[in-house]
Order: sequence, then structure tokens, then C-alpha cells
Amino acid sequence: MPGQHERGERILDAAAELVLRWGYKRVTIEDVAKHAGIGKGTVYLHFHNRTELFLSVLVRESVEMTAQLMDAVKRDPMMMLPAEQAGMVYREVMKRPLLRAMFSRDVEILGDLALDPTMEPLRRVKIDLFGDLFQVLREHGLVRTDQDFADQRYLMTAVQTGFYLARPMLGAFADTHDDDAAAELLTHTLREALHAPGPPDRDVLEALAPKVTAMFEHFHAALAATVHGSSPED
Repeated sequence: MPGQHERGERILDAAAELVLRWGYKRVTIEDVAKHAGIGKGTVYLHFHNRTELFLSVLVRESVEMTAQLMDAVKRDPMMMLPAEQAGMVYREVMKRPLLRAMFSRDVEILGDLALDPTMEPLRRVKIDLFGDLFQVLREHGLVRTDQDFADQRYLMTAVQTGFYLARPMLGAFADTHDDDAAAELLTHTLREALHAPGPPDRDVLEALAPKVTAMFEHFHAALAATVHGSSPED
């Protein structure tokens, strides 16, 4: 017999596959249960309702991507810099259809889930991480300090959002840039706009790596804690 965690993962796997195949609006709890090979009532032992189930699918994707980013910072402290982070995240999002749909507000796949207010606390956690990380980088001369912090946060958010929305909005006109080319352009744009002039100090990056890694670990844990799927007995 599968354990509670394994069964919850199987439900999430089934929901993810079906929402990509049919779109959120058409997938029911009954469909997910059948695809996972369990009863409908068993799904409700793990998820209170349909919205919670599909939001957990999206958050699980974000948890996995955050773990990749955290590992990248551990391997190379350069990845803590805003432009490098943005480029890597863009590449990873483009590899993950559900995250791509979420970042591009694809209502064909996600329906009203793409704008569900339940996601706001998760966005708040991300904004808090961004603010804390930026303050650390500013204090150590790794990003520009001649700009207002709020302006930097707005600039980074607006530029990143624009890159995710550009392809669906431009259609065929966006085909001249594949994912790698777009990621390089995004990295270059944010590097020029936000990073301190000149090459970053490697010694400073190495010294900051443990602190920044701990910040990402906290963010990762906060995200993971919001993925529902454990039964009441867990």
C-alpha cells in the first residue's frame, strides 16, 4: 500500500497531466481520481477542494524550481546576482509547461486559477525574499545604490513580467528569439540596469554565499509548507 505522501504525489501528478491535456476548466476531481487510480473520496483526504488541489500543483512546480536555483547558488555564488537569477529562472520556467502558463497568465490552460488571489501570500513571500536579498547585495556593493530600492524592485518585476508576456502577445514576431536567446537578453538587460559597474568581487560573493543560501532555503521551506496533500493522519 502506498504511503500518504506517495499517494498525495500521485494525485498531484495526475492533476498536472490532466490540466495540461484538457485545461483547468475541464478537469474535475473525478477525472483526477480516475487518472490516479483511486476513489474520489481519497482525493478529499489530501485536498479540501478542487482549487486547493490545482494550486498545490503549481506551487509544487515552484518548489522544485526554487530547489534548482538554491543548488545553482551553492555551485556558483554568481547566481545570487539578480540578472543571473532572472536568466536561469526564465530558462527553467520555459521548460515547465505549468509554470510557463502561470508566469504568462495563460487562461487557456489555467483558467481563473492564473489570477487566483490565493497565490498572493506566495507572491508576498517572494517579494520579501527579493527585498532581503537586494538589501544584502546593496550593502556589499554588488548592485547599484544610486537608485531607490523601490524603483529597482519595480524595474526588475516589470522587465521579467514583460519577457514572460512577450511571446504570447507577439506571436510569430517573437519567434526570432528562442528561450536561450531570450534568457540572455533578459540577463543582459537586468545586469546593465541593476548591477554595480565592473565585474563583481568574487571574494565578496564567496563570503556571502552561506547567508544567501540560507535565505533561499527559508524561501524554499515556506513554499513547500504551502503544498497540501498530506492526509489528516500525517
